[in-house]
Amino acid sequence: MKVLEAKSQKGDVSHLSPLAIIFTRVSKNVQNYQRQIDDLTAYAIKQGWTVTGVISEKISGSKSNEDRGGITQLMEAARLGKLKKVLVSEVSRLGRRPSQTHQVLEQLTSLKISLYIHQFNIETLLPNGKLNPAASMIFSITADMARQEKETHVERVISGIQLAKRNGQKFGRKFGPLYTEAQLLRKYSKAAKDLQLGISIRKVAKIYGISADTVQRIKKLIKTETSQLPD
Repeated sequence: MKVLEAKSQKGDVSHLSPLAIIFTRVSKNVQNYQRQIDDLTAYAIKQGWTVTGVISEKISGSKSNEDRGGITQLMEAARLGKLKKVLVSEVSRLGRRPSQTHQVLEQLTSLKISLYIHQFNIETLLPNGKLNPAASMIFSITADMARQEKETHVERVISGIQLAKRNGQKFGRKFGPLYTEAQLLRKYSKAAKDLQLGISIRKVAKIYGISADTVQRIKKLIKTETSQLPD
């Protein structure tokens, strides 16, 4: 999440045009939100709006508003009266849970802040400050579609895993020891020496932060190696 302060190229005109904040979100670190910023900035300039900042976050849209720093920062700015418009590329950038996105819309509306949705080129408030019925309907439909898309994706993933399991594919950590006998003795050579000195399995496990079962295995390997030594 970041905030970029915007500067006017022709002096400070913030008192003459509506103040706006651009809000963007992507769900993965490998994704980039620069295109959202560029598109919304260009539109704001065209409309004569003053962009005072950009709030961007990389987080899943299915998270609750309380767990999203970007949404928290946006609402703080809104309550402080620092903006009149919030610009998003599409409804899903606000989130993929209808209950959460509607909560944001209701709060912005109560503060007389209009939400501009670039995807449909529409604002949630009319010039007279009243709720735009068309925007409200679009907002509800697209928010619900985003939720369904998320649920469908999860169902497909689960279905794919189940199919793979039926075909014999294994998931999770491989069964059996993680290390060969030689690797285990090299990795825990100090623990092996303590065992040879007569320190108990429980104490060795506590000292080196390993399980008692692993220490027991090390002890057995030590005994095996000792018994194989020539007389």
